[in-house]
Amino acid sequence: MLPVFRRLTVLAALVPVIGLGALPAHAETALKVGAAANSAGSLPIVVADQQGLFKEEGLTYERIDFKGGAPAVQALAAGSIDICICAADHAARLEQRGLGGAVLVALASQHSYALMANADSPAKGFADLKGQKLGITSAGSLTDNTIRYAIKEAGFDADKDFELIAIGRGGAMRAALETGAIAAGMFTTPDIQVNLAEDGKYKLVEDFRVMKYPAQDLVVTDSWLEKNPETAEKVTRAVVKALAMIQKDPAVLNQAIKEMFPKFDDALVAQVAKDVAAGYLSPDGVMSEESYQVLNEMLAASDPSYKAVPYEDVIVTTYFAK
Repeated sequence: MLPVFRRLTVLAALVPVIGLGALPAHAETALKVGAAANSAGSLPIVVADQQGLFKEEGLTYERIDFKGGAPAVQALAAGSIDICICAADHAARLEQRGLGGAVLVALASQHSYALMANADSPAKGFADLKGQKLGITSAGSLTDNTIRYAIKEAGFDADKDFELIAIGRGGAMRAALETGAIAAGMFTTPDIQVNLAEDGKYKLVEDFRVMKYPAQDLVVTDSWLEKNPETAEKVTRAVVKALAMIQKDPAVLNQAIKEMFPKFDDALVAQVAKDVAAGYLSPDGVMSEESYQVLNEMLAASDPSYKAVPYEDVIVTTYFAK
């Protein structure tokens, strides 16, 4: 963790500029941004790019997709990428391990995953799936932590009562369901909407999207923050503006969804935009302490050795004007 006074020094410089005009751009700064999944959590980044907000700040970015949060964060810790679009639990784990993790901007206010099965499955909840194989994206990922937490809340043991299988994302998870390799699997927005659009093929078993949880965030390391305070300021300003733009006019999501998912028809684009705009995205980029508390509870449920990391050690609130 950065010493408190150093972290606050880096962040306090950002307070006066959020919501004001962009600073004059000089040489462009190229960023490598890793994504834990090709999910709706990345939409504010695409909006910031499409609407010229990154350009105003002199930023360009290259998006690199990973098969889950765990490999994305490994790349972040190794310095292979600058920023990770992933769940805040990865920042908390980095902090706990002495590697220094921080949430630059909260992208989502709610969870993005649901457990789905084939439509002909009799399963209506975890009790009906006991003893069966459940698909997650990767070990140590948000899907892994979430399902372990939910299983414990339902009164079962994830390791004794189920077999968790690392499958990967949407297409691979659907294939595993169709072949019977798993009884149910974890899907995120927009894969949930894609599945439900295929009438009579898939169904929801457990829907975690109602959970107040920081499912997608811009996560960085303390060492990167210390070396790149001006870039952190620019990224934050651009993404916060994008979130505000989405709140004011959700229609900007349509273009972003079409860029991320070019095969989606207009009906599916509209459905994803509607679901995303209905409380999923953060309105202001600030993570609530309530959401962070759920994060700590979830991590403790999935890993008994986890020790809760204080909010102020991971979540940078001094970027934002009160």
